[in-house]
Amino acid sequence: MTAAEFRFNLILLAAVFVISAVLLAVRHFPENPSASSAQPASSAPAVSRPSSPGASPPEAPPSAARESPASSPLVEAPSASSPVAAPAVERTAPAQKPESPPPVKEPAGARGVPPAVKAPQPRKPVPPQKTEPLKVAAPAAPPVEKPLPPKRKGTLLFVFDDAGHNLAQLEPFLRLPFPCTIAVLPGLQYSREAAKRIRASGKEIILHQPMQALNLKMDPGPGAIRQGMSADEIRAVVRENLDEVWPVAGMNNHEGSMITADREAMKTVLEIARERGIYFLDSRTNSATAAPAAARDLNMTIWERAVFLDNSQDRIEIMEAVRNGMHIAEKKGTAIMIGHIWSNDLANILVEMYPELAAQGFSLSTIARIAVEGDFEE
Repeated sequence: MTAAEFRFNLILLAAVFVISAVLLAVRHFPENPSASSAQPASSAPAVSRPSSPGASPPEAPPSAARESPASSPLVEAPSASSPVAAPAVERTAPAQKPESPPPVKEPAGARGVPPAVKAPQPRKPVPPQKTEPLKVAAPAAPPVEKPLPPKRKGTLLFVFDDAGHNLAQLEPFLRLPFPCTIAVLPGLQYSREAAKRIRASGKEIILHQPMQALNLKMDPGPGAIRQGMSADEIRAVVRENLDEVWPVAGMNNHEGSMITADREAMKTVLEIARERGIYFLDSRTNSATAAPAAARDLNMTIWERAVFLDNSQDRIEIMEAVRNGMHIAEKKGTAIMIGHIWSNDLANILVEMYPELAAQGFSLSTIARIAVEGDFEE
């Protein structure tokens, strides 16, 4: 290097040093010394606001003590990185505005910091509630007026004679839907078995005591009371017959138009009935029967048939006989109607008529229930 080149470099270095010193001095020198000296000291730190040429200064608040850092009138000098310092601009104080209410003081350390907002917590899913279907009450039905029961007109008592010959003829009568009485003949092949079946069915059973008829050609059958028998013979025969089908509720006569007309013979029969505690039913095969007189002699009560149901096997006549018994019961209170188990259609006719009998107000029962218990069964 030559001496001339050395001097040139030294001058150039000195020039750079001088320029740097000037720039450093200008950077640290306040733009408006007068404004700076007039500004009262504030404990709030100055907020750096970069200024640009021609920009108007920010407006100062009415009270410097209540200013926030963002509204402070102090402006810092340009930074060292600025190539040219901004010219100092004199600021004029703005017109005083009416003082607004003092702002609410924020807690220390919270100035300028927005309040913390809690993030919304996710809602827990609510399990769907079980909803039962709405039950709509059915409209109340109007009260049903029960029809008044028919006025009771009387009691019908059905008695069916001649059981013991066979069991097939007996079955339809055992199935009748109302109480009735079945009379069993003694000394026949099916007398004992018929008596058992009658009791098992719940029907009332009586002894159908055979007696001699006025027509001597008619055989009343085994165990009969015959013409000319003594009182002891009558007692022996009747007791034996009762034992065969016992227990029974009563007895009535089979045929017997001759014997029932004999007052002394009937007194013997009634004495046995009282001895056993059973009733006697006079079938009235003879209009000249002496049974009522014998009963008066013994101070007893006996029962009498009102209607024979099956003197004819014609269906219409059987139904007429039943209606005749209904008229008698309506007048006298009771009507005893006698039929026979060998009547082919009698049981079916009575089943068909039964609803009519009940609807008209007639009750159906048995002699023993009325005589002993005073029971009237529909």
